[in-house]
Amino acid sequence: MGALLCLRPHYSKAMPVITEIREQVRKPDRRSVYVDGEYAFSMTADEVVAHGLAVGDEISDERTAALIEELEVRRARDAMLRLLGYRARSESELRGRLREKQFSDAVAVRVIEDLRRMELVDDRRFAESWVQSRLAAGKAGRARLAWELRSRGVDRRVVEQSLADVSEEAQFPRALELAQRRHERLRSEEPEAQRRKIASFLGRRGFSYDTIDRVLDEILPPG
Repeated sequence: MGALLCLRPHYSKAMPVITEIREQVRKPDRRSVYVDGEYAFSMTADEVVAHGLAVGDEISDERTAALIEELEVRRARDAMLRLLGYRARSESELRGRLREKQFSDAVAVRVIEDLRRMELVDDRRFAESWVQSRLAAGKAGRARLAWELRSRGVDRRVVEQSLADVSEEAQFPRALELAQRRHERLRSEEPEAQRRKIASFLGRRGFSYDTIDRVLDEILPPG
């Protein structure tokens, strides 16, 4: 007689169920969604309708996870759009803000991709705009502009491209103007002290040594 095969009964796990959708006290436009009696996530009343959620509906763990990530992406994207409303940002700056707000790497990747698609983040355009704006203000030299962009996470090659048309010759008049203003404040000091302080001032503004030398020779020619 052959061996008897004993089969154990198989019980499938019950699908989780939405047990409550509760209006939030402090935010009446938002709803807290409970699955199997426990809080799972929150969304706006319109989002509840859009996703077709109702008490008594079965909802898989996978769908719950996908909904939570989608809500996080929307929250993160809205936060970055508010940030971009103040001024343009580099991609690195936005990633840093997303980390500060403790969004996951997966959410950050999706948000950055969305912003690229919307043409709201583009380091090349950001760098060009930054350079034009700072040059118009007339308070920074080429080296300073390069440092400002690199400190905002812009790739070195993009920085160099954005500064390709910014020549030291073109910056000389602005450096001279700044130096003349500073010179007016230093007239009571010895010429050597004036040269030293003007050179330091222009250096902090990012002007090259050659430009600084030319400016000093113009304002304080060697005796």
